[in-house]
Amino acid sequence: MVENLSSQLPTLDKYIGRIKRQQTEDKDCLKWDIEKGLPHLPVPDLDATLTKYLRCLEPIQSADEFDRTKNLVDQFRSTKENIGHRLQDMLIEHATKSENYAVDWWLEDMYLANPLSLPINSNPAFVLPQQHFTNTEDYLKFIAKLISGILDYKVLIDARALPIDRATSREKGQPFCMEQYYRLFSCYRMPDINQDRLIQIRNSKVVHHQVEHVIVAYRNQFFVLNVVINFTRLDEDDIYTLLKRIVQMADDDPWTTDEVGIYTSLPRRKWANIRAELIKDNNSILEFPKLDILLNWFFLDALNRDSLDLIERCIFIVCLDQCDTNDLDEDDETVDFNKTMKRNFVSLGEQILHGGKNMLNASNRWYDKTMQFIIGTDGLFGLNYEHSPAEAVAVIQLIEHLFKYMEEKSRERFRRSKSLCELPIPHRLKWNLNNLLRQNLSFAKESLQDAINEFDLYVLKFTDYGKEFPKEHNMSPDAFIQMCLQFTYFKMYNKLVSTYESASTRRFHFGRVDNIRANTPEALTWAQAMVDETGDISAAEKLRLFRQAMQAQTDLMIQNILGDGMDCHMLALKQVARDNNLPMPDLFLDPGYALSNHFSLSTSQVTTNINDSFICYGAVVPDGYGCSYNVRSDYILFCISSFKNCSTTNSREFADSLTDTLYELRDLCTLVQRQQQTIALRRPSYAARQSISSASIELNEYINNNNNSNNEN
Repeated sequence: MVENLSSQLPTLDKYIGRIKRQQTEDKDCLKWDIEKGLPHLPVPDLDATLTKYLRCLEPIQSADEFDRTKNLVDQFRSTKENIGHRLQDMLIEHATKSENYAVDWWLEDMYLANPLSLPINSNPAFVLPQQHFTNTEDYLKFIAKLISGILDYKVLIDARALPIDRATSREKGQPFCMEQYYRLFSCYRMPDINQDRLIQIRNSKVVHHQVEHVIVAYRNQFFVLNVVINFTRLDEDDIYTLLKRIVQMADDDPWTTDEVGIYTSLPRRKWANIRAELIKDNNSILEFPKLDILLNWFFLDALNRDSLDLIERCIFIVCLDQCDTNDLDEDDETVDFNKTMKRNFVSLGEQILHGGKNMLNASNRWYDKTMQFIIGTDGLFGLNYEHSPAEAVAVIQLIEHLFKYMEEKSRERFRRSKSLCELPIPHRLKWNLNNLLRQNLSFAKESLQDAINEFDLYVLKFTDYGKEFPKEHNMSPDAFIQMCLQFTYFKMYNKLVSTYESASTRRFHFGRVDNIRANTPEALTWAQAMVDETGDISAAEKLRLFRQAMQAQTDLMIQNILGDGMDCHMLALKQVARDNNLPMPDLFLDPGYALSNHFSLSTSQVTTNINDSFICYGAVVPDGYGCSYNVRSDYILFCISSFKNCSTTNSREFADSLTDTLYELRDLCTLVQRQQQTIALRRPSYAARQSISSASIELNEYINNNNNSNNEN
């Protein structure tokens, strides 16, 4: 398949070839032998992990709580008790037999065992630049172009031929694991009674011309769009023709099927029970059913199974969202494209995340599917993705590559479309729902509406500076922002809390992430100094403590990305005890362990170079905040979320306090810089000092000291 890429997809071949040539010419990339394979994730040193564990708890526990936790850590690491060391030895043995000792346990703990519903709580929204469509034809042609571009790019994914991502810092050029990319179009999260399952739909090395399809959601209905017919991939014009047919079918009969997509928004165990009800064999209800009734039930049950199977096996889902009723023509309910206008970031994020406050598109989703591309008639454009197969960075990189490729491909001339009669009629999925299932439709809608009403999203675009400002002061932009978030929380609540920031471990085979905990003792010391009202702490000292806190955060980041993180190691030790039926150590039953994993601040740097794009998600605990941020050269975009039913959190207030923090840090850095420049200007040169008297030196020092004191006060 790859050998024929030049003839099949010449533009894609050129685009990928250019990226690979850049890597072969990069001296950092040339240092690494990609044929050697990636190393396995190492098991960190036990004492080092336990020391990090105590450091992350010390700033957020009371003195008595910390003493109790410290005693349990000492007991756990004691060679006499032999609790921790025994588990460590068992873990090391497990690691020798696995490709990645942590990933399966991490996946279970982070996602599959989580009973919460996917929208807001798990699936992020990737909001892309709002488009402008002049009419329905323009709208559908854009979607056809998108689908065609994704299918082109999927050729590389199926062949496992994507250019390898490389490290841009810390061992520059080191190759990254690419497995997350290869799961984006082949995985499905299936609900189950005990915990979800991540299903691999097909082998990665697929037959090129096997029957494949995309699911199109429109008016809360689902249609099968076959993209390979008679062993031939449909082109962009063919896809447009079928999309036009789908829209016509749904518009002509908008209420023909039940809105089953809303089921996937339910808590996972509830949805698992409903799914079991959907596919269960009802033939056992009657002891001696008549043959015609039996056959009827059989085909109705098969209807649900077949519809589910087609959704679960699809490559991806495209959701054609309806716009708000204000944009509809009053006479015929068709879209008036002239009335559409630019929407604010919050409304775009909410619609991608959960369908929108008005619930108009709430059932026009299937949240279990990894990739859902969402396009509204008003230009809304984005992606809702199920998080368990891949991290945001893989999704972002894929979309950025896709955008660039589609831009190059748009310069090509496309052949004329086949006549409509040559293409099959799209298949509309239908369902057989009993009374119990219909009751749960109403329950699911009410549950999602309640969740939407309680969700509090605020998008802050801070434009006074971007990443260039901290870089000018020799600071890491990410560490700078993480400390800003710590100080913001401290100002609002007079304490620090457990903080999550993902750190990629893709340098290792099957690597996903570990956790950078910015709530360090150094961060607490600095935050306390910043609010000091005695005047005893100078600006220079505050800046020194700030740099110290940033360095502690940066050190943790480096340790994490190089495989020496704490969180995955601690989780693995706990799971070793569980899986081997050993008594659970008191360390993991301690309230301190629960506190360490109660992430009141869940943060993520999600950098994308696409203008006016961002990723947002919900807070991971009821009394916490979610905060993603995209750092550009001249601005920073923050997406802050919380829940309205928590009396102590407020996204707008957090954003306002964060804005003040960003100004405070700018002023602090600028003030100290000016002080240092003043001192440097007034300091005599070496030659001058040889010719002036000691009395003159003392006078200069006296002046400088007085000036410094005035600036600091």
